Amino acid sequence: MSLALPDKYVRKAIFTALSGLNVEGNDILTYDTNTTGSNPLYYILMTTQTNNELNGSKCGRRWFSSILLDIVTRYDGSGNTGSRLLADNIAEAARVLIKNLDLEVGSGLKITQRTLNFPNDISTKTDNTNIFRKFIRLELEIDKL
Repeated sequence: MSLALPDKYVRKAIFTALSGLNVEGNDILTYDTNTTGSNPLYYILMTTQTNNELNGSKCGRRWFSSILLDIVTRYDGSGNTGSRLLADNIAEAARVLIKNLDLEVGSGLKITQRTLNFPNDISTKTDNTNIFRKFIRLELEIDKL
């Protein structure tokens, strides 16, 4: 296959699109797999990526690529602290920013079709923390530029 593996280009495009995201006065940082530095309360992780080679047209093969965005809101404290509302609002803001995502020209790749899926939320409660997570799976058909 002559097309480059799209992983790094997809992550870069998402990171660029979500850079500077602010929801309800909270800066929402985007990380590649793990957070760094301090333990943030609200963030987005770019987690699992998959790629499948698709038989293309007469012009050659193309990629079917997907990436899962994990939107995390964490509230410290015991009892019923926090709610899913901020996670919902972060997911909506991220959805708007990535729905027309494009890859950098230097990649030699272009997105020909985009699909967004929203898997089930996860709520986790411990003795000291409530965590609300939402997910966005971005599926892309990628061809040569």
